[in-house]
Amino acid sequence: MRTVSYSDFKSRFTSAIGVDSLLAVEETALKNSLNDRVKGAWTRARWPELMSLKEKTVAAVSSPIAADKAVQIDNDSDIMDVFAVFDKNPLSDRTAFKLEYQLINGYLILPADSKHTSIFVLGNQVTPSDYGTGTTAIPRFLERYLLLACVASFYKEDGQLEKSIQQEALAEEALLLEMDRVERLEAQNKITINTYPSYSFGVNILTTV
Repeated sequence: MRTVSYSDFKSRFTSAIGVDSLLAVEETALKNSLNDRVKGAWTRARWPELMSLKEKTVAAVSSPIAADKAVQIDNDSDIMDVFAVFDKNPLSDRTAFKLEYQLINGYLILPADSKHTSIFVLGNQVTPSDYGTGTTAIPRFLERYLLLACVASFYKEDGQLEKSIQQEALAEEALLLEMDRVERLEAQNKITINTYPSYSFGVNILTTV
């Protein structure tokens, strides 16, 4: 994935608001705004640049739910939202099938009669929350949106509401253009995936207190 460094992003931000440098409190506000805006944009579309395919081990769990075939997702370090689940790696094995699953209480649940001991989960990466400090590489495809959005937040905090509204509109337009790009790419690159016949889940999910 192509990225832009935080230092370059900050330089473009200062140029956009017409200053040479930021006070410490202003840079803290920029970092907070940047991380907040990234979180909002991260899930607005299934961004190809943020896709991740990971193999996960299937196991029985008893708390906080009881299920025979499960994978914990809510504390996962490399998958945030689940888009699809496969029995094999669909990128390297043409016989891979898409599996049925349910997401319950932070777990990905397979039917109780499933024979799979491992699965491949397709989803998006976990959103970093430390841009500007620990994480310094910003996704380039989101750069224009993030720059405009952060400028909008700056103007709002500075009491320049008219400028803030204008920048918010430009930011949303930039993000919608990127979302349109994703939709066009999905239409062009759509492939057929094998799927198992639909069946009912043969497992009782029990939530414990």
